[in-house]
Amino acid sequence: MTADAPVRTQLAEAPPSQGTDVVPSESMHQPAGPQWLAGRYTPADQLDQSPRPELGWFLDEDVLAPLPHGSMLVRLWVSAEGRIDRVELLRADPPGDWALRALVPLPGTPMRPGARGGRPVAATLVVELVSDNERFR
Repeated sequence: MTADAPVRTQLAEAPPSQGTDVVPSESMHQPAGPQWLAGRYTPADQLDQSPRPELGWFLDEDVLAPLPHGSMLVRLWVSAEGRIDRVELLRADPPGDWALRALVPLPGTPMRPGARGGRPVAATLVVELVSDNERFR
């Protein structure tokens, strides 16, 4: 899997957010967060195993319920402990503030961290979440 290859997965019930920032991005070609992030997080395409959710993604289902369809492209920074440290919304379809509101619980998603050489490492990856008219996956 490459760092920019979308990963599709399913939604799970969300606990309250842990204070991680969820930020919009004007373009995927913008710098990926503050400079200190770049040195601490390895791109997923350089790992033996990419980070992935333990139970499914935590999203605000009340925000998503009225949408007949939609998708979100999101960049995540996942710690070696499996914590989502930063969320960046790269694209939402349809456009609108619904996506940022839907992503508020996402940092509470329990993650399996990325691994290289059998050891957990902090990593960044891009995830695509897509609706099937009933729920996001």
